[in-house]
Amino acid sequence: MKVWHLEREWDAFLEAVIRGREQKTAEVQESVEAIKKQVKEGGEEALGSLSTRFDGWKKKYPLKISTGEIKEAAGKVDKKDLHVLKGMIRNVRLYHRSQIMQKRRYRRKGLEVKEEAVPVERALVYVPGGQVPYPSSVVMGVVPAQVAGVKEIYVTTPTRDGVLNPYIAACCLLLEIDNVFRLGGAQAIYAFAYGVGSIPKVDMIVGPGNAYVEEAKRDVYGRVGIDMLAGPSELAILLTRTFPPQIAAWDLFSQAEHDEMATVGLFSPSKDDLYMLMKEMERLLSENVRKATVEKALEKNGYLVYYRSLDRAIDAINRIAPEHLELIGDESAAKAIRYPGIIYVGPQTCVSMGDYYIGTNHVLPTGGAGRFSAGLSVDTFTKRKVLVKIDRTFLDTYGGRAMRLAEIEGLYAHGRAIRARRELLR
Repeated sequence: MKVWHLEREWDAFLEAVIRGREQKTAEVQESVEAIKKQVKEGGEEALGSLSTRFDGWKKKYPLKISTGEIKEAAGKVDKKDLHVLKGMIRNVRLYHRSQIMQKRRYRRKGLEVKEEAVPVERALVYVPGGQVPYPSSVVMGVVPAQVAGVKEIYVTTPTRDGVLNPYIAACCLLLEIDNVFRLGGAQAIYAFAYGVGSIPKVDMIVGPGNAYVEEAKRDVYGRVGIDMLAGPSELAILLTRTFPPQIAAWDLFSQAEHDEMATVGLFSPSKDDLYMLMKEMERLLSENVRKATVEKALEKNGYLVYYRSLDRAIDAINRIAPEHLELIGDESAAKAIRYPGIIYVGPQTCVSMGDYYIGTNHVLPTGGAGRFSAGLSVDTFTKRKVLVKIDRTFLDTYGGRAMRLAEIEGLYAHGRAIRARRELLR
């Protein structure tokens, strides 16, 4: 990991982080476009071929997983682990229930506007499973959809040689989801965005994935809704004081182990602390089961930053807009930090607890998208339904002005539509 001096290397540091993200996107676009073409032209047959290629299928499997197979896989999970999964579901549901939009009414003389949340009809929850399974992503995607009132919820996940992971199966069973598919990667996104064979077209696609999934979601936006561009994991840690390097090292490892394209970094006002952290990371790396992935992520996209000005460090973090930020030290600094996908405040509040058991959603914007979007929520699965009614008083008061605006914009029929009501409806 390179150590940067923020004040001296400001432009070079930001360029290195941001350019790394752009390169990741450029590298996968061509591959994703080829997958799209294959899916559109080959249908379900192509989906099977792609699963053989990417997921090691040795024979043909039905894309939809039967209820019996889900139950059989879930039966391999012991009772203690089921208790853990149930606890996570409970915490996530409790938090997301607080997000339900309340009906709103706006009134003034002659005007009434009503707003309420209406759920989408069909939603797909994409669950990563290429290198390791993510049952937690089932919970994070399905629970807010259920709270929002989505009628049809589908889950899809890549399966190594067609075998459904027991923990993903258990989550689906506990959440009463029986529309489960063994399909992953960009091909899954295209299948549900277009509707391929027996796979339905959905209205909304949510869930984290690798760079290929992210690119496919970017491509289908507009044909379907998406939650955000949730690509490779990101973590920045902002220290304003000395903090045990062993803890910081494990936090960085926790996000680097997701994907060799993950981006992790730490800001500190102490050069000595940064070098101690580097030594500790070298020592602890050998203990990491996913050492190879972590090493590649740190080598490609890891950074350590020495800063003198806290305001300058916060400015850099706001420009990067990392998926996760841990703030350890001066908690008042949180007021100025605006754009990370989520901010974990205090020495006890680590990303890993947020990933699993706090209840907040771990599907968060990456690649700088936190500057204009937020994490997955109940709102993701709803749209605002707006009802508007005006009476004669409002039409008489403002109709003439609206007609003049129509003249200014050269839209003749707009003005006549208003005039007709003023003249013919009494």
